This record gives sequence, C-alpha cells and structure tokens, in this order.
Amino acid sequence: MPAEATARSRAIEHRLHPLSIGFSLGSQLRRAILPLIIGGASANFLGVVEMRFVLLVGLVPLVVGSVVRYLTFRYRYEEAELVIRSGLLFRRERHVPYARIQNLDAVQGVFHRVLGVVEVKLQTGGGQEPEATLTALPVPALVGFGPRVREGKREAAGEAPVAAEVTAAAGMTAAQGVMAAEGVMAGEGVMAGEGAAAGMLAEPSADVAPAGSSEGRTLLHLPARELLLHGLLQNRGMVLIAAAFGLAWETGLFERASDWIAGEQSWIGPAVEGAAADVVAAGILVTVVALAALAVAFVIFARLLSIVWTLVRLHDYRVVRSEEGLRATFGMLTQVAATIPLRRVQTVTIHEGPLQRWAGRVAVGVQTAGGSQAGQPGNADPHRHRLAPILRRERLRDFLREVVPELDAPEVGWEPVSPLAFRRVVRGTCFVATLAAVPLYFGLGAWGVAFHAAFLAWAVFYARRYVACLGWALKDDMVWFRSGWLWRRTTIARYTRIQVVALRASPIDRWRGMASLRVDTAGAGAAAHKVDIPYLPLDTARKLRTLLAAEAARTAFRW
Repeated sequence: MPAEATARSRAIEHRLHPLSIGFSLGSQLRRAILPLIIGGASANFLGVVEMRFVLLVGLVPLVVGSVVRYLTFRYRYEEAELVIRSGLLFRRERHVPYARIQNLDAVQGVFHRVLGVVEVKLQTGGGQEPEATLTALPVPALVGFGPRVREGKREAAGEAPVAAEVTAAAGMTAAQGVMAAEGVMAGEGVMAGEGAAAGMLAEPSADVAPAGSSEGRTLLHLPARELLLHGLLQNRGMVLIAAAFGLAWETGLFERASDWIAGEQSWIGPAVEGAAADVVAAGILVTVVALAALAVAFVIFARLLSIVWTLVRLHDYRVVRSEEGLRATFGMLTQVAATIPLRRVQTVTIHEGPLQRWAGRVAVGVQTAGGSQAGQPGNADPHRHRLAPILRRERLRDFLREVVPELDAPEVGWEPVSPLAFRRVVRGTCFVATLAAVPLYFGLGAWGVAFHAAFLAWAVFYARRYVACLGWALKDDMVWFRSGWLWRRTTIARYTRIQVVALRASPIDRWRGMASLRVDTAGAGAAAHKVDIPYLPLDTARKLRTLLAAEAARTAFRW
C-alpha cells in the first residue's frame, strides 16, 4: 500500500503558490529597474501622457508573463526524474534525473516568511544557471521535497526505496514539518527540512552539534564581533554609495535638491556658503584640515554602511559539515539555506587583502561545477564565492582539511617563476608610471620630474614584490598557484578535477624562452582566480603540462 500511494502521488502534478505571480513580477521589475529609471529621467522630454503610455507598455507584458507562468508551471515526481513543464505558446518540458541533482538552494526573504513560502533553486552540474527556479513554493511542500528527491536517488542507485518517508513528509503541516525537519540530515546535495525550514523559519541553535549527530558538525560560525570586523575590513560601503549616487543622478535628484537648497525658503545653502567662506578666509592650513576632516567623515560613513550591510546580509552565518557535504545558512532579512556537495568543489581559493593581513584574517572561497557563479545574480551566491567570509589565519589549515580532505601538507614549498619575469613586469609598470606622469609636467612644471621619479620608484618596487609573490607548487595530488602582492590569492585544484591543461606562449614569451600554463576546471567563473601560471621557463612549463595531463588522465572524473 505505501508503494501504491507513492506511485499515485507521483502521477499528480503540483503547482506553485498563487503568490508566485507577485514574486515573479517583483523579480522582473528588479531586472527592469534601470530602463524604468532612464525612462523616468526622460519624462521632461516625453510629456505626461507619453510617459504613462511607455510605462503601460512596459509593465503590462511583465504582469501577463507572470500570470501565464503561474498558470502553466507544473512539476511532478517520476520514478527516476523530476519533470517540470512550463510555457503557453512555446511549451518547455524538462526532465531532471534525481541522480543529476547537485544541490537545492532555498532563499526566503521577509515577505516569503510572512506569507509562508520559499524560493527554491534546483541546480545540476550542467551550467551556470539554475536548472529550475520555483519562485514561491509552500513550506510544507519544501519539507517533502527533499525526502522525495532522496528516495528517487536511492531508486536510481538501485537501493530500496523508503516510501514511508515520502508519504509522511507529504502529509505534514507547516508546523509539523518544521519540527520534524530538525532531525533530518541534508541529502546528497539536496536541501533537507533542517536547512530549508528549521534553518529559516526558526532561530538556529547556537550549540555546535557533535560530530556524529544528524545535524552535522559546525565548521564555522561567525558571531557579531567577527561580522563587525568583516564589515570594517571590506569596502562594501563604497559600492552602496556609488549605487545610490548613480540612482540619484539618473532620477534627477541632485538637480531638485540643488534647486531646493538654493531657494529662498531654504537656510541650508546660505549656511554652507558662509561656513565655506569662513574656512577659506582662515588660511590654507585650516582649509586642508577641513578637507581632511570631510574625507575622514566620508570614509567612516562608508565603513558604517559596510558594517550594517554585513550584519544584515550575513547574520548568523554558519557552515555545517554533514556526511554528504557542506551546508551554509545566513541572513537576517533575506535568509538563505544552501548546500555544497564536497564532490562538486572544483577549486578552493584563499583571499587575503592588506587589511585582512593586518587583522590576521583570511577568506576562503570555492568554485563548484555548475550553479550560479560569483558575479551572477542570486541570493545564494555568497556562500560559494566566500565559503568563509572571514576566518582566523590559525584556523585556515584545519578549515581547508574539512573542505579538501586530501590536504595533508603542513607547509607548501613554492616554486618561483622565471628569473626574467621581473624585467617583463617592470617594463610594463614603468611605462604606465610614465604615462601617468606626463600630465603633471604640463600642470606642475619642474615638480613633474619629482613626481615622475616617485612613480618610477613605486613601479620598480611593485614589480619586484609582484614577481616575488608569484609561485606554484605540487602537493597532495593538487596544483597550487598564488599571485598578488597587496591582494593575495592562492588557488588549489585537485588532479581529479582538472579538465584541460593548456600551454600558451606569445611571441614575446618565445623570444624570452617563457610560457604560461593554464589549468581549467569545471565551473570556473570569468572573474575567478584560476590556476594560470605566467612567466614560466619554457622547459618547466612543458614538463609541468605533461605531468598534470598524465595525472588528470590517470584519475576518473566525477561531477
């Protein structure tokens, strides 16, 4: 009887929550915000009637598209795959085998929590975009989603299905699902109830689970103090200020504010002009001090914005290790719960900026096969781009061993690049320094020579430090590559994840007897730090290419 009930439930097609219309419309409006802003800035040229017509033409298709998507979107559970249908004129049916499902990202914003729904992104290893996005899935359906997919994966692997788990989960209410989900472990890349429901709808427990518990073992938990430090060290506030500046510029806010300040009814304009006149009249020293104070106040304001953004975005950030992979949960307003199967990790990158080194902190990021990459839109991206947003340096080795279990080397013996690399780099930096100094000759006269000499000295110093920080190593069946002086990055790629080993030599490289070696893995983003070793001696590059290609061919690749 349980097996028959399971078969009948799989024949039923499920729909999204009706609220998916609103969430889908909101998502499309966010993508269309820039054209709408540009259209609003052009209102003075179009006139009121024409502008309303433009807005009507732009918004009606979005509303109709959201309604059609809700009415046509269906998903059902088959024996070995998840089937998703969508589309009205152009119909699309996707068959996602359970064995190919890599992970399930659950994102729940403020409105999601109030309305009892969650956004789910289903990802496979087939590309950078999610295989499917369920805009508004009821929480009880999400609690039953994980057990159903896990049972399908068992059947695909030839194991005995556990039908009772599916039928029990499907019949739960939201409250029962949240309570029962606390003891459910995340499956192979699939978000179970603990991460999707209990981790988002209830306050996560502050206790670290023991190694053998079903909840897994907490590898990283960032308290408020570490988040404050992280916000202080990064420069997110400048990004927010730049975005606000661009928005105000496009909407004409600066012009309206300037007109209001200069108006007769405002006291701000005369007060600012009077204060500026007093500062200038006090002398050059007071003027410099006042400008420096304004600059310091601006930097402090930007750092405060960065701290607030970090506290809200990464609130209660946790990384939990289970038998199948890593699970990350974070967020205050928009709460995210996502999984990273360890077998999907392609490369691990250690980030270290100048302020991070001063504070004794590093950041650890990963690149995975498929899924959203760094720089792509999506609320679940930070846990991949920065698996550990901030980490004490003394904990780095232990944390890396959890992410890459094969890592055993206590120290890495770095191999340098070609001795001729400094000459190549210093010529480029000196050329840039000379170009930067040319305008100073016209503006400062003889002082331009002094600035030019200072620029050249800095160019030589920078080139020497940059080349000294370049290095590569082969340790623990992995290839290591580091680069950068002020902002250092070290990337680790296992032999089992290597897909392409390419040797490149430009005409200048061949003239100098050098070459570059690039190691490609699945899922590497365009802006990600890759194993791309420049300025290698040609013989060394050829030997290294032969060795890495042989090691990669010797091992079986797994997604």
